Amino acid sequence: ASQELAKGVANGIEMAASDRFFEGDNVHFGDGTQGYIVKLGFLRTKVRKYDGAVLDVPNTQLGGQRLINVSKTKTCQVLTKIRFSYDDIQRIPDALEICKDEIKKACPKLIIDGKPFRAMISSFETQFVEVTFNTNFSLPPTGEGFWANRQEVFLAIDRGVKKAGLNYARPFDPAQK
Repeated sequence: ASQELAKGVANGIEMAASDRFFEGDNVHFGDGTQGYIVKLGFLRTKVRKYDGAVLDVPNTQLGGQRLINVSKTKTCQVLTKIRFSYDDIQRIPDALEICKDEIKKACPKLIIDGKPFRAMISSFETQFVEVTFNTNFSLPPTGEGFWANRQEVFLAIDRGVKKAGLNYARPFDPAQK
């Protein structure tokens, strides 16, 4: 028992001395634990999950895990897929350029140099053509700013689709043959 206690204290001191995370940080651990650091102790760390539940985790379980400290991340990605009819396939490339212009106008934090800013046909499915939009922004991947920006991306795409005169593919319902 004393060996486990010593190991726990050593992990706690190591975590406190490192700059991996601090109280208040939004973290994702390799074991799937995600949330905000509420208390960083010598033996245990408390993590408030996104649903509000507080986990009391022994530091021996956190010490060697991979970690993403979302609080230290300065950029984010919005990646989405949209479906169009095969009837519109020849018009899709022009529509995508219009959508990209709308995103540029609506989202001033868009990164266009050094990170992907793509809108392209990505897949031919049985009932539709799939298009992928890959956008990156100078914003943290959390908080109200992220969600407001994500919404602006979707609204900009919709404006572009409407300007181009395209319609989204409707989901296929086999019962309506």
